[in-house]
Amino acid sequence: MGQWLTDKKKGETMRQSYEDYLKRKRAEFGSKFDPSDLNPAFIPFFESGQRIEVDFGYEKKRGTIGVTTGWKPVFLLMLTSRSRGSSWVIGKDDKITKVRI
Repeated sequence: MGQWLTDKKKGETMRQSYEDYLKRKRAEFGSKFDPSDLNPAFIPFFESGQRIEVDFGYEKKRGTIGVTTGWKPVFLLMLTSRSRGSSWVIGKDDKITKVRI
């Protein structure tokens, strides 16, 4: 899934905003950080954790939005909350076809 933060006092988990993510990564990587490959259509789902269906042009998959951790990140479609290393890279041409309400 996307980036999660834990409130140590309450032990609760909360989603991270996209702007907070950008600030943290800019502080970590400085001018080398380049978010240009992050498709803006997927930002609300990165923040909310909603499950969506994505059309990759050749196949449709459902999951939640995560993000890679490097200096030039891309969004990932995580098929389940247990997904580790089995995600789909979201590109500029990929489309959201359904949103789970």
